[in-house]
Amino acid sequence: MVAPVNGGSRSTSTAKTSQAEATPSDPKAEQAKQQAIIDDIGKKPETKLTTEDRAKYADAVGTNQVLQNQPFLSFFSKSTTESLTKKLDADVAKYTKENPKASLKDIESHVKDRFKAQMFSAVVAQKGVDMAIANLKKQLQKIRDGFDE
Repeated sequence: MVAPVNGGSRSTSTAKTSQAEATPSDPKAEQAKQQAIIDDIGKKPETKLTTEDRAKYADAVGTNQVLQNQPFLSFFSKSTTESLTKKLDADVAKYTKENPKASLKDIESHVKDRFKAQMFSAVVAQKGVDMAIANLKKQLQKIRDGFDE
């Protein structure tokens, strides 16, 4: 997302994974579409692949990862999921820019590894928030009990 203009939000064209993740109307159809992109680009010989092909492949793999893990991602808040996909988008864009001749296997491996790392980070952060909330509830209860006396 780009900074809001007059209170509205404006999305950028580079946030492909975030856009696809934003609860598509038919996740199975979107997943099939992404898989078709992966398959089409995967059929091309490595020597014929362009930088654009590699970027499309990386975006499709990233979007596919998000769609495959949608049931698990639904446990997180919308902002956490959006943050995760934005970080994944940025990481994938950086990787494809720094490695314009990376093999499709390397791209797929990198995207999957980064997605797992982002998921782990989100789980750890969520657990930390849950623990902090539990501690605050305990402290609040102690304060309430103190007023009763």
